[in-house]
Amino acid sequence: MPTLHTPSLRHGFSVLLLACLPMTAAWAGYDDGVAAYQRGQHGVALKEFSDAAARGDARAQRSLGLMHERGDGVPRDPALAAEWYRKAIAQGLPGAQYNLAFVTQAPTAGAPAPVQVATSHP
Repeated sequence: MPTLHTPSLRHGFSVLLLACLPMTAAWAGYDDGVAAYQRGQHGVALKEFSDAAARGDARAQRSLGLMHERGDGVPRDPALAAEWYRKAIAQGLPGAQYNLAFVTQAPTAGAPAPVQVATSHP
């Protein structure tokens, strides 16, 4: 029976640990970002979300989209928010689709409201 001292088992265990590290780090950055955001520390949240998003965390990508959409700690930028939402969607986060639809439908300040024309047929 192989033990942890067997080279092949020790190698397999090391590979498993290394495979889990990026996911653990991404979760930590996202969770730290949420905690900072809730405390109103938007600069800290931005850094944590940015780090986690760079590692592929879709939740952090969506959070960056929200920050840019709302202008929380960053200049309000709906176009950049949409980019972050698209990245989160590409990672498989369905909630980001709602955010993308909302940010692309919302008129910008000073822009004319879209006009809807109703038609009827006799």
